[in-house]
Amino acid sequence: MFKVLLIKEIQSAIVDFRFWVITLLCVSVIPLSFYVSVKNYSQRLSDYLQEVQIYRDSKVIQYDMTAEGIHPPSPLSIFSQGLGEKMPYKVLTSRNGQYTIETARPDNKNDLMGKMDFAYIVVMVLSILAIVFTFNAISGDKESGIFRMVFSNPVLRRQVLAAKLIGNYLVFLIPFLLSLLIALLMVYFSGMVPIFSPQFFPAVLIMLGISMLFLFALFNLGLWVSSSAKSSALSINVLLLIWIVIGLVIPKISPIISGVIYPVESTGVFEGKKAGLIDNITKERRAEEGKLYEEIRAQLHPGTSGIGFGDIVNSEINSEYDRKVLPIREKYESRLA
Repeated sequence: MFKVLLIKEIQSAIVDFRFWVITLLCVSVIPLSFYVSVKNYSQRLSDYLQEVQIYRDSKVIQYDMTAEGIHPPSPLSIFSQGLGEKMPYKVLTSRNGQYTIETARPDNKNDLMGKMDFAYIVVMVLSILAIVFTFNAISGDKESGIFRMVFSNPVLRRQVLAAKLIGNYLVFLIPFLLSLLIALLMVYFSGMVPIFSPQFFPAVLIMLGISMLFLFALFNLGLWVSSSAKSSALSINVLLLIWIVIGLVIPKISPIISGVIYPVESTGVFEGKKAGLIDNITKERRAEEGKLYEEIRAQLHPGTSGIGFGDIVNSEINSEYDRKVLPIREKYESRLA
């Protein structure tokens, strides 16, 4: 009986108008997003290689040079840019240990509505489509009277629920996986990212598995609300409200709530305190070094004063000072680090 119910759900889902709308959206949006992402990655990689080459050609190795470390773009950014525009892009280091961090300049065009990458499609587009696909899976059958005919046979409720969940989910995955396969083949033949290589393909499988698990959870949510609601209209309204709260409201208010629960100092205040600590440690080091110098002078040549580097007396003091000052400098360098 379960097999009959499963086949019936698959057939009903395939002939449904929503399936063809979802298929059209997936086949058009997913490959297009990967095409744009590959073009963007190609441009970022070209810019990175040019910047590295310019640095190598223009820099002259000398004692006071500033070294630069440039972070290359990630090949898997074609799936999701993530925090790439927030993380350090370049680090400039001087010989005294001071460094400066630069972040990549964001693309203002993408900041308007967010980047249309694979992560955005799964989290925003496919999630709402999963809700549309399941909102009347049970409430609609109750309203149309189909359940009266179904339960006139020796059928368990869990068989009906399992058939609806598995059948609709499998049908929903067909356009999703087909579109993703087309997109991955397009990336592979572009030659920019060896997507099927042992280096990248395991990560692709992990992302695919997480995406499928996420969609499966939404299908469970849709069936639960549909079975609890008295009508399809109530079901879709409740599901849209849940989607808005989880997908739009919580991500926006989470930083505000976290700031209230655990406030963090601004970057300006933090850097100011850091500069003050560095200044205090530097003053302590200079004071201790000066004290050491005077102690060595008092031991070797009592009654002398001033610092003269040309005479024999101060050369002896300076030689002893250079030997004994090393532990002090190591201690304060450790404190500064």
